[in-house]
Amino acid sequence: MAATPSFDFVTFYVSDLAKSLAYFTDVLGFAHVPEEDSPGFHFLTGDGGISFGLALVSEQTPAAGTVALYVKVAKVGDLRAAIVGKGVEATPIEQRPFGSIFTLHTPDGYPLTMFEPPTAG
Repeated sequence: MAATPSFDFVTFYVSDLAKSLAYFTDVLGFAHVPEEDSPGFHFLTGDGGISFGLALVSEQTPAAGTVALYVKVAKVGDLRAAIVGKGVEATPIEQRPFGSIFTLHTPDGYPLTMFEPPTAG
């Protein structure tokens, strides 16, 4: 039996990165992890186990207010093939520093990004 997918990461697309960072840290109490930041992106964590990021919107991202959910899976290529085989549209697999990803949308239009972390070694 294949491993069960699990929600692993959330990205909030924001119009003002500094204001959003202050809100999530100063108002809500999440911890900023600056060593995981990159240009236009802040990494945060809390006690619940799921980390999340704040990404500054651009022409290449979804609109401000969009939330992207990342689902960790084993064998992203096999999963994509199975999903497409069921008639569901999915983006091509892309290689990112944090792993291999593709995105599909739920029946209500929520984007789900499936990702397989890189293997150690």
